[in-house]
Amino acid sequence: MPTKQQFLDNLEKALRLLICDRLNTDADEATRKELGSDVAEFVRQNASEYSMDELIETFTSYDAAIGLFYEYQEAKRLLEKPQTPSQASKPASRFPEYGESWQDPLTDIGFIWVPGGSYSMGSGQWDDQGQEDEQPVHEVWLDGFWIAQTPVTVAQYVNYTDTLPHHHSIPSANEGTAASGDYPAVGVSWHEAAAFAHWLTQRSGQFFRLPSEAQWEYAARGGGRPEKYAGSDQVDAVAWYTDNSKGRMHRVARKQPNSLGIYDMCGNVCEWCLDHYAKSAYQYHEGLNPVTQLDRDTARVIRGGSWQHGARDVRCADRGLLVADRREPDVGFRLIRMA
Repeated sequence: MPTKQQFLDNLEKALRLLICDRLNTDADEATRKELGSDVAEFVRQNASEYSMDELIETFTSYDAAIGLFYEYQEAKRLLEKPQTPSQASKPASRFPEYGESWQDPLTDIGFIWVPGGSYSMGSGQWDDQGQEDEQPVHEVWLDGFWIAQTPVTVAQYVNYTDTLPHHHSIPSANEGTAASGDYPAVGVSWHEAAAFAHWLTQRSGQFFRLPSEAQWEYAARGGGRPEKYAGSDQVDAVAWYTDNSKGRMHRVARKQPNSLGIYDMCGNVCEWCLDHYAKSAYQYHEGLNPVTQLDRDTARVIRGGSWQHGARDVRCADRGLLVADRREPDVGFRLIRMA
């Protein structure tokens, strides 16, 4: 077994190769040099804090290492650029119009504009099945953002995995049937989903990431409407869940969209969010663009429920959790594009 320092040295070399030489081949020399410095800083200030056993358990693959590095970059960016209420009050004329759509030319992911505003986050009077971790209901202000119309599909995800030196196969929730292009990409860990978002950011010049759970719920409820499910109070109209899924995942956009034109926010597949999971998160949420970020990499929030969950677990307000490196056959993700 290598020493801890040898492990860290090898990790830095591998990340430099992947981040600087393979995922950012089109970047100029200054950008690649800055990325190299970020890699060194990540290994020195983050990875070095782990014990040897933790390093072996955490950095289980190239995908996991890339995802953790990009997570570190994102946390650093958030800390270096604090948000203020004045930033949330941008002139409406700068933003797209309500319901406007945009399609990423590289992956063909379609996005819908979600106008900024405030809403009551959590399980309110419109939802009679709320859980303890969905309380208290609290006012949250969000800046406007673009959100993908559907979970990322297999066809969209392979644009990224085909660039890696290796990638895992994408499992199917359909017994005996291989997952095809318009099925959600499942069996993707949080780190791998984050790495996909950052890969697309580097390639496109736009900024993509996983949604915060505040953004996710706001979009699911059509801009914060008092709705139990995404677009309806009738679960069968908008969600694949245990009573109608026939025990399998379904192609995206086969159910009714919500009022913003977003599909599959409830049911079909669970979706990763940016936040660390904390049962009491709503007790200390910031009022402006809240994101729960804890010191260590604990479980992450998943939202929306899946084809194998009951109606209670596919509500807009329902909160789930999953360890970030887990790959499950009913867990996928969707992206947001920041304005």
